[in-house]
Amino acid sequence: MVNESNIRISPLLSFDFYLENYHKLMGQLRKEFELKQMRSILRNNIGDNIQHIIKTEDYEALVITDLNQAIVWVNDGFTEMTGYHKNYALGKKPSFLQGEKTSEATKQKIREKLKTEHGYEGSILNYRKNGEAYRCRIKIIPLYDSKKQLTHFIALERELLAA
Repeated sequence: MVNESNIRISPLLSFDFYLENYHKLMGQLRKEFELKQMRSILRNNIGDNIQHIIKTEDYEALVITDLNQAIVWVNDGFTEMTGYHKNYALGKKPSFLQGEKTSEATKQKIREKLKTEHGYEGSILNYRKNGEAYRCRIKIIPLYDSKKQLTHFIALERELLAA
C-alpha cells in the first residue's frame, strides 16, 4: 500500500518546452538573416525555390560561388564547421578544403556537374583548418538570374557524423 505522504508530484517544467521553441525560433531567424545577406550578394536574384530550400533544408554551412567557383559569400556555419574565417575563404575555391584522402572520383563528378550547369548532391571528405578530416554532405544548386542566365552556385553543407 502506498502512503500518500510519500508521494511527490513535480510540476511540469515548461522550461523544456521554452528551450525547444527558442532553438526553433533562433534557427528560423538565422535562416531569414542568411536569406537577407544572400539577396544583397545576388542582387535580389533569389527565386522562390531557393528561399524554400533555405527555409526547409537541414544545413550547417552555406557557400555561394561565382561561375569560376570562387567563393563570394559564406555563412557563420562555414566558420564553425571548417575553422576558416569568412575573410580567408573569400576568393578561394571550395576545393581548398579538400586533401589527400578526398576521392578523385567525387571531385571529378562535381566538376562535371558544375560544368554542365547541373547541381550535385553527395558526400565528400574535407579538412578543417586544424587538419582534421570530416565527411560532409553537400547539395550544390545552380542559381540563375531573371534572364535564365547562370550566375552563381550555392552549396548547402552538413557534417556527417561517423556511425
